[in-house]
Amino acid sequence: MMIFPQPQSLELLEGTYQLPAALAEKDLPGFYACIKAGVPGVTLITEPLLAKEEYRLTVTDAGVEIASACDEGLFRAATTLQQMIRQEKGALPCCVIKDKPALPRRGYMIDISRGKKPRVATIKMMIDFIAALKYNEFQLYMEGDCFKYAAYPKETADFDCLTPEDIVELDAYCKARFIDLVPNQNSFGHMYTWLRKPDFHHLGLFEHEDEVPSTLNPLLPESFEFVCNLYKSLLPYFDSEYVNIGLDEAYGLGRYQIEEYCKQKGKDVVFMEWLNKLNDHIKENYGKKIMFWADMIYNYPHSYHMVPKDAIALEWGYELIQSQRMTAHCIAYRDAGVRYYVCPSVNTHGSLTSRMDVTTFNLRTCAELAVEYGAEGYLVTDWGDGGHYQQWCWSMQPIALGGQYGWNPGKQQDGESFKAEFIRAAEDFTDDYFFGGAKVSRLMYRMANYYLLEPERLHVCTMSAKQLTLPLNETRYAHLFDMKDSGDDFYFDNVTEYVRKVMADIEKVHFDERLKREIRVTAWMIELGSEVCKVKLHPQESVDKVDELVALIDKILPEYIELWNYRNFEMGIARSQGYLTSRREELLALKA
Repeated sequence: MMIFPQPQSLELLEGTYQLPAALAEKDLPGFYACIKAGVPGVTLITEPLLAKEEYRLTVTDAGVEIASACDEGLFRAATTLQQMIRQEKGALPCCVIKDKPALPRRGYMIDISRGKKPRVATIKMMIDFIAALKYNEFQLYMEGDCFKYAAYPKETADFDCLTPEDIVELDAYCKARFIDLVPNQNSFGHMYTWLRKPDFHHLGLFEHEDEVPSTLNPLLPESFEFVCNLYKSLLPYFDSEYVNIGLDEAYGLGRYQIEEYCKQKGKDVVFMEWLNKLNDHIKENYGKKIMFWADMIYNYPHSYHMVPKDAIALEWGYELIQSQRMTAHCIAYRDAGVRYYVCPSVNTHGSLTSRMDVTTFNLRTCAELAVEYGAEGYLVTDWGDGGHYQQWCWSMQPIALGGQYGWNPGKQQDGESFKAEFIRAAEDFTDDYFFGGAKVSRLMYRMANYYLLEPERLHVCTMSAKQLTLPLNETRYAHLFDMKDSGDDFYFDNVTEYVRKVMADIEKVHFDERLKREIRVTAWMIELGSEVCKVKLHPQESVDKVDELVALIDKILPEYIELWNYRNFEMGIARSQGYLTSRREELLALKA
C-alpha cells in the first residue's frame, strides 16, 4: 500500500476490512461529504486536542475509525482513505496512521502573466491535483493582461483572460478542497506589461524615453494610485486573508529618476517605504495581510525591523547555490521575528522540461530549512519567463514531490540517498494520477536531465532551450557563455540522440494521447534547440541541414498551437510561436 504524501507514522497490522470500491469514485469533495455525512463501517471521532489538519486513521477488521479536531483534519484523512480504497479496491489493510503536516501552509503558484493564460477548466485540473497532494494554498501570479481589471477595461478589451466571475468560481472550487486561493499581483518590479503601454510608460523608472521600464517609480503619487486601482479591481473577489504583492526584482530601485533620493535615504529604506505604504492601504481597505518576495531585503538585515508585523517574506531560490544560501537568510528571518515562507521551483522555465537533479535538490533543501528554522509555509513556484513555452505536464512530478516535502520532509538528508524513495514515490503517484498507472514519469525524469550532456551550465536554463529563443546571429548569452566557445557538434549530437532514445521508449508506453503529444512536442523542441546550437557553431557549414530543420519546425508549429489552445486562452501564444517562426526565417536566409 502506497500513501502519498507519505504519512508521519504508518503501522501495518494483520487482516483487512472491506469498503465498497465504488465509494472512492466520487471527486475528493464528494467523497469527503459522504464520509462526513456517514458511511457504514466508518466511525468519526472528534478529538479537540489534535491540530487543525492532524488526523488518526485506524483500520481494523471491525471497521474504519477517523479521529480529527475539525473539518480540515477530517478532509486530510478522507484524502488518505480515498487513495487507500482506490489502490486496494476497497480491501483495506488493517493499520494505524497518525499524520499531520510538517508545515502549516503548503502552496503552489502558477504564473499566468507571461503569455500562457490557462482556462478555468485547466486551473481546476491543477487544483484537483494539488488537493490530492494535501496542499492548502494556491496562487495565480499576475503582472498584467491576464485579468479583466475593471479600473482599466480598455487594456483587456480585445482578448480573453480571467474575469471576476472566474475568480469567484475558482475561490469556491478551492474552498471545497480546503485550499486558500491567495491573490498575487506584482506591484513594483516586473511591471513591463503595463509600462510598455503609452498610458502608463511615464510611471516607470528609466533613462531614455524609448526604453521599456520594468520598475514603477515609487515617488510618483500616480504609481501608488495605479497599483491601488489594480487591487481595487482584483482583491474583492478573493476571500483569503492574504495577498501576495510581489515586489521582487525591482531592478530600477536606486537608479534613474530616484537615484539621488535612494542615495540620501538608502535603497532598503525606499523599498520599505513602498512596502509599508502598500501594506497599510491593503490592511485598511481590505483587511488582508501581505506577502512579498524577499530578494529585495535579504541583503539588508538591519532593515528587517521595518517589515510590517503581519507580513510574510517569501524566500525564493531555484539553483543549487541559491538553495544553500537560504540557510543564512532563514536564520536571519527567524532571529528578527520576520514571518516567512521558503519557495522552491518546478524549474521548467528556461529548460522546457525541468532540470530534475537540480529541482529535487531545491525542493528537498527548502523543505528541510523550512522545518528546521521555523518557516510558516512552503510555496512551490511555476514560472513562465520568456513566453511560457513549456508544457505543464513537466510540472507534475515536481509538484507531486513538493507535496511530499511540504507535508512530510522525512529525516534530514544523509548525504547519500538524496531521498530517492520520495522521488520514486512521487513518480508512482503521478503515474497513477495522470497516466493510468503506466510507467511514464521515470522516463520523463530521464528526458528532463538532457542538459547534463550540454557543454555549459546555465542559471535556470539549458543551452538548447535558451538558444531556441535567441536569433541565430546571437551566440553569447549574458555573461554565462558564448556558443563560439562551446566545443563542437559532439555535445549536441549526444543531446539529440539521447532525447530521441528516451522519446522512443515513451512512445512504446500506452497512456493518455494528449499527454503523450505534449511530451512528444517537447522532445521535438529540445532536438530543434540542440540543432540550432550546432548551426550557431558553424552557420555556413549548416546550409545542408536547413531543409531538415525547417521541416521539423513545420511539424512542431501546428501541434504546438493545438496543444496550447486546448488548455489555454488562444491569445498569448505569439511570443512562443514567434521563436519558432523567427528561427524558420533565419534558417531559410542561410540558403539565400
